[in-house]
Parts: sequence; C-alpha cells; structure tokens
Amino acid sequence: MYYLRLGLLYLFLAVIGFVLAWFNAPTWVIVVVFIVAVAAVIYNNVLVMYLSNDAKKIERAMRNQRRNPLFAHVLAVKEGTLEDEMKEIDRVIAKYKQPDLRNSFEFLRNYRLGQYENAIKFAKEIKREPSRSYHLALADVLQKNYKKARSYSFDQAWMAHAVEAEIALQLKNLENYKKHMQLAIDESKGMQLLLNQATFEKELRTFKVSGKK
Repeated sequence: MYYLRLGLLYLFLAVIGFVLAWFNAPTWVIVVVFIVAVAAVIYNNVLVMYLSNDAKKIERAMRNQRRNPLFAHVLAVKEGTLEDEMKEIDRVIAKYKQPDLRNSFEFLRNYRLGQYENAIKFAKEIKREPSRSYHLALADVLQKNYKKARSYSFDQAWMAHAVEAEIALQLKNLENYKKHMQLAIDESKGMQLLLNQATFEKELRTFKVSGKK
C-alpha cells in the first residue's frame, strides 16, 4: 500500500508537471511544486513515525516500510518469536554503523537472551544522552541496584517509567509492572510508543505462562 501510494504520488506529480508545462509555466514553478509535494509526504511520514500517538497509524506505517530493520524489529517484538527478534537485531547492526545505536541493540540482544553480564558491558559503551543514562539504569536494575537505577535523570518521561517497570519485572511484581509500563506507553510517541506497547504485551504473556508453572 505504501509503494502504491508513492507510485500514485509520482503519477500525480507527472500529470501536474505536464499540465504546468502545457501552460508554459516557468521551470522553477514546476520544480517548487514537485519539492513541496515530496516534502509533504516525507514530513507526514516523520510525524507518524516519531511524533504520533496513534498506535494503529504507526503500525500501519511500519508495515508499509518493514524493509527498514528498525521498523521490522518493532514488529518482531510485537508478533514474532525470539528468533525473529534476533534476526532483526542482526539486520539493524549490519545496516547502521553508529556506535551508540549498535551498542544499544547489542544490549537488547543480550538482555533478551538473558546474558545480563554482556548486556551490562554494552550499556557502559553508550556515550550519548539520554540513551546512556537509560541503558545504565537498566544495567543497574539487572545488577539489582535499584536505588542507583532510580537516581538517573531522564529527558524523556517514559524512560523513568520503563526503568520502574523493569524493576517490577525483576521483582515479579505484576501490578507495579502493569502500572509503570502503561505510563511509559502513555508518555511515548511514534516508534517508541509501539515498541513499548509490544514489549508490554509480550512480557504480560510471559508473566501468565510463568504463573501457570
């Protein structure tokens, strides 16, 4: 659907360009119309992916662009297996060369595999804020240093709630986990909102399975 809409946009622009040329419009007018139309599409996509609070709209946009491993990873968390998540993490690390992004996904990989010592090592390699403080706080939670984990300041409100949710998860406090994870979802936007929501749903299923044993 995304590529169909993109194709229709290009067709529309071609028609507009033809009409303008037919009426001898200056070249600069045709160029400006083309730039404005393309910029509007890109701007709308950015708004959805990073600033929207509409989970359905975000998910639909991600499905349309799931060739991007960042989006495919979120969808893997939402509906895939652990193996699917690892596959998409591999794709992210293969595609993107930014050290902090790679270290954050290496942290995530080791966290999901239960290899907490390795996860902590990667958290310490992250340099830029707010990602550094967030991952260090999660690393402290994994080391059961809950007081230190709560001592960090975060620019984004959802991060503090996500840390509290992780503490509740480690302590197997379901009600506290549900409370803070829902707050994290409420405070996040765009891709992060969908990731928090998908994580919440997956962890709840894990809680239920564990409770039956």
